[in-house]
Amino acid sequence: MKIKKILLDNMINVALLFAGVYLFAFAFPNQFNDWGYGFLAFIALIPVFILIHRNGLVMNILWGFLYGWLTYRIFNFWLEEFNPVAHQVVPMVYAVYFMIFFPTVRWVEKKIPSHGWLIYTLFWVALEVFRTKGFLGYAYGIIGYTQYRFLSFIALADITGVLGVSALVVLPSALVAWRINYPPEEKKLLTWGKTLGIYSAVFLLANIYGWISTVDYQDSPVWRPALIQHNEDAWMNGMEIYKKSFEVLQQQSSLALEENPDVIIWPETAFVPAIEWHEHYRREQEKVLLIEKLRAILASSDTPFIIGNNDSKRVGGEKKSWNSVLLIEQGEIVDRYHKIHLVPFGEHFPYENIFPDFYQKIVDQGIAFYEKGDEYTVMETGGVRFGSLICFEDTFPYLSRNFARQGIDVLVNVSNDAWSKANASCMQHAAMAVFRSVENRRSMVRSTCSGFTASIDPNGKILDSLEPFTQGYLIAEVPLYTQRTTLFTRLGSWFDWLCVSASGLLIVYIMVHGYFEKKKKKEKK
Repeated sequence: MKIKKILLDNMINVALLFAGVYLFAFAFPNQFNDWGYGFLAFIALIPVFILIHRNGLVMNILWGFLYGWLTYRIFNFWLEEFNPVAHQVVPMVYAVYFMIFFPTVRWVEKKIPSHGWLIYTLFWVALEVFRTKGFLGYAYGIIGYTQYRFLSFIALADITGVLGVSALVVLPSALVAWRINYPPEEKKLLTWGKTLGIYSAVFLLANIYGWISTVDYQDSPVWRPALIQHNEDAWMNGMEIYKKSFEVLQQQSSLALEENPDVIIWPETAFVPAIEWHEHYRREQEKVLLIEKLRAILASSDTPFIIGNNDSKRVGGEKKSWNSVLLIEQGEIVDRYHKIHLVPFGEHFPYENIFPDFYQKIVDQGIAFYEKGDEYTVMETGGVRFGSLICFEDTFPYLSRNFARQGIDVLVNVSNDAWSKANASCMQHAAMAVFRSVENRRSMVRSTCSGFTASIDPNGKILDSLEPFTQGYLIAEVPLYTQRTTLFTRLGSWFDWLCVSASGLLIVYIMVHGYFEKKKKKEKK
């Protein structure tokens, strides 16, 4: 009988594990639905919190490891195309995160069962904070991003940032799991009716705020950039690829110019050879000739160009390169922005001396590392001030916020997700970009190599877009709305650190309370 019970318990645990993994992964854009099943996010963590409650601290280490590893293998399936090393590293990193998260939540919940729902929610949000920081910071999988099409609901982000939305998405799972884990008749807690009533009220208030805070931009001036999508992977090397990409960029730009756009925007590293470097040193003639063709085309146009390029120069006798955005007017580079937040493993690895073998493994994959930019360069063309976000940068709120604080009119994102070969990857990325507009109430335009090329208004609405993995251009018409400075723009990620602080205080309270309880027992003896 005991063996049967152990087998049954483990079968239930496995079922809960896989339910949690797949509900989470499919709530985001996925291989079966490019847009994702966002509604699943509201129940995705029920099996996770039940699984944590069913097991002790030691077993939760195992279940946490399995949950983190499986979830990110399935959710980030497209990483295999980007970098096999990254596809190994990311699931392992999250396996470690969750093997700490599971037993920690179980320990805290066990000490304060009457507030289990709050513990689940706070600690999940705290985990989302920590896993977006530092070298390994990675925003894919923040559960609030599943709601990118639910505009009245995500409006809250202009106060709290995306993690305020995450908290409201996690809360129903936390409440339901708590009710299942601790039936009201056992602990004299809230009834099911009251539990449902509490969340319904919170959900309604969030949407009421969304409806009344909607930006009215009818009287705002309109900017008409042409967003070029050439459907070529900038990670591929070789002159034939560079020439082919340039030919498509030229063709699509010529077509777009017939509609008199305010500016032409090319994607991240759409033109790969470093323009000023090769013009100066002139050692690689094929690249020099290609750059001369580029210069001639740009000089012949009165329309400004914003292009992604590898910007290089010699510093202290050594060549340094930056992933950059260049503003070019009549053939001359008038301003530039160097990418500040680089992709770990894909664009930089600062631990070469500590892990030389692993560093070499990355280099053997053909990865070219960049230098880190250090300035939030606000560029201006035609009276429009814009902040540039290069690819991965639009997944981090602090960058957009810092640009917004400098008085930009619009956010410009140039990206390359062509390497993923998956619509889901493009859409997971675009979902995060939506929140940068909402948080700061600024429009955004995204010019990408292969998708998701789009224009987004200050309410987070996707106004127009191109089909992923096609060649084309989009004449965007976005409002230059600047009338509101949001609480998020002013204060930043205050909500994130509130949740982290509250989680930390709960742990401190339990430890201090436990210490004094033990002391009292000793005194009684």
